[in-house]
Amino acid sequence: MSLVHPPNYFPTSSPPRYSYLLPEGEETVEFTPRGNAPTNVLVNITQTCSFLTIILKDQNPAEECPTYGRGSTIHGEIGLRSSASVLSVSIKLKGRLRVSISDSGSATIPVVSESAVLWSQDSAHKIICPSVLPFSIAFPTTFKHGDRIRSIPPSFSEAYYQLPAISAQCSYILKVTIHNSSKMAFWNPSRSYSLWLNYRPRTRPQRPVYHLDRFLATLKQIPEDWLESESTMRIRRTDSLDLKPVSCRFFFPSVGAFGLSDTIPFHIQISSSLASLRLLLSSEIPNSGTERPSVRVFITRQTMVEVNTRKCWRTATLVEGRVRAIAPPIYATAVEGADMYVDWEGEVRVEKDMVQYGGFNIGTVVVKDYIVFAITPPNPRSCPLLAHQHSVPIKLVTDVWTDGSTSHPLDT
Repeated sequence: MSLVHPPNYFPTSSPPRYSYLLPEGEETVEFTPRGNAPTNVLVNITQTCSFLTIILKDQNPAEECPTYGRGSTIHGEIGLRSSASVLSVSIKLKGRLRVSISDSGSATIPVVSESAVLWSQDSAHKIICPSVLPFSIAFPTTFKHGDRIRSIPPSFSEAYYQLPAISAQCSYILKVTIHNSSKMAFWNPSRSYSLWLNYRPRTRPQRPVYHLDRFLATLKQIPEDWLESESTMRIRRTDSLDLKPVSCRFFFPSVGAFGLSDTIPFHIQISSSLASLRLLLSSEIPNSGTERPSVRVFITRQTMVEVNTRKCWRTATLVEGRVRAIAPPIYATAVEGADMYVDWEGEVRVEKDMVQYGGFNIGTVVVKDYIVFAITPPNPRSCPLLAHQHSVPIKLVTDVWTDGSTSHPLDT
């Protein structure tokens, strides 16, 4: 049996040198931006009481209280003023959701309950507790309520006093408990100290919000980047055959999720008969003053609270947008029987100091956000056109898609 020799080995050429610069003939199809970097240097926060000192590590000094994200681990140290009589030291991370409706009662739901014993004295060996104890304890990502598993909610507190009044609050604390020995065998005194924590799970949109200068041009080039929502402004019964309902088209970015500091552009187009638009836009309405129509775009937040199977909703306006009228093209002329068009554009932005958390759903509490387009005719009581409002659900998230101030310059 003859042996078959392997082919001769020829060393291959070295692989091409990697470069972030595109060679001629190549283009970037898609890229993922670098993660947002903290704008502040992280520091250690110290809190002290009469019998201990707590140090929490890796904290943002711009935050009012210690803040942690989804699944974060709390790292720190506990310093004891006196450790001679200490029997044990333990910590507990607790989260509670409290909801109430004034005519239906209240409920408290445990969200987080994690504990750890940092040190315990062995009965056989009377060792003195160390004066400094490091610790680590993690936030869980979910909790069980009934037969459903849900993500734990952010820290929040909401109250609406319109009857029936409703309130909802979710809070998290870190509790340190020290058990001391005593000369009395039946009594082991203990002291505890609680520290409020801020839980902020971070999320961001799946793609950026493009700020484009000309709506009509970009609508033709990249129509998938805009979401169109249609609605109709109705009219009262009238003898005029020239009056028609007003068709409203509202455009905003189709991504649907926006960071708390994102600027959301929008475009409004209404169309109807010439008589209807004159009635809506003209201030010279018979038997009326000189009021002008109101065109608004704003963001609202709807909060639902459930107590003892009773559900109650409340809605609050978060921010008003800026709306600008667009002059019609110079070639636009009125044609008998044809619909006419009127356009507006603008932007709306939620600042982080206005809203601290995005929408969520944990069953007992549901928080939803909407972008709302509203148009009110002048003198709505006497005008045949009815006031119109149209809401489209959106999702507010904590972070923008990318932070231009901290991303790599080659990511742009």
